[in-house]
Amino acid sequence: MPVLQVLSRTDIASAISMREAIDLMREGFCTLATGNANVPIRMSMPFGESGGRALFMPVYSSDHAQVGLKVVHASPQNAERGLPLIHAIVMLHDAETGIPLALMDGEYITSLRTGAGAGLATEVLARPESSVLAIIGTGVQAVTQVEAVCTVRPIQKVMVFGRSPKHTQRFIETIEQRLEITTLKASEPAELREADIVCTATTSLTPVFSAEHLSPGTHINGIGSYRPDMSEIPAEVVANAKVIVDQRDACLHEAGDLILPIQKGVFDESHIHAELGEILTGQAHGRSNDSEITFFKSVGNAIQDLVVASFLEKKARGLKLGTEVTL
Repeated sequence: MPVLQVLSRTDIASAISMREAIDLMREGFCTLATGNANVPIRMSMPFGESGGRALFMPVYSSDHAQVGLKVVHASPQNAERGLPLIHAIVMLHDAETGIPLALMDGEYITSLRTGAGAGLATEVLARPESSVLAIIGTGVQAVTQVEAVCTVRPIQKVMVFGRSPKHTQRFIETIEQRLEITTLKASEPAELREADIVCTATTSLTPVFSAEHLSPGTHINGIGSYRPDMSEIPAEVVANAKVIVDQRDACLHEAGDLILPIQKGVFDESHIHAELGEILTGQAHGRSNDSEITFFKSVGNAIQDLVVASFLEKKARGLKLGTEVTL
């Protein structure tokens, strides 16, 4: 009988480091770029009057001989309930036999792999000496963004741009406790000019900073907007940046940061320079000079979930983590 490995957030956190997750993102995006992953556009199913939405993200990797599926439920009103915005589970199956292998907490995997994806993009695209990070947003995703960037660059200061003073202070305390790095609340939008790297992790429908406050040579990770009507990055910035995406088709279907300017005629699809995996596999080049602005746009890709889940399933069995369920 099949034995299903069930892994909780605690199990996952004890089994994988951010550095390992970043290395897995390299593996995943290379698999995608070489055509060894089948990743359909995610199905988004809105429902109810409160803006609730269910997302279904399937993936098959011939490199891993596995099939994965993540089911995500996003509830915008959960903040008022004291609950996370997103709840999710990740399932992993053997591709040849169809045997279910694992069921995992998808919330932690989502935040981990999203942070790790941005960390990998930063490692590939940001200037090596980058030392100041600006994070816009103070939610769960923002924490792993900071952790990942600090893993790949010598960050000495983190500037936090948040709407809620209470949440911002809590976020600062979390980062300082985890990373022991100087973390400060930004008081003026113009402080963004100090940043070498900017990460946006919000659910905003409109840009969260002004182009005039961005310095030459900045690297940007945009991970918050995942719908065609959401846009965190000013169109002017996108138009003047080297744009790298996680997957072209997905971003052209879901990323308002690209879709909205394209609809307005600011630029067209050819403005996308490359997928991250294409740079990793040598099919495209990355940063050209120190004054160039680079922009990594990610809407999240199921191959990221699969490579993490595959790693965790093997490691958890070896460490005897989680709960085994006989089906």
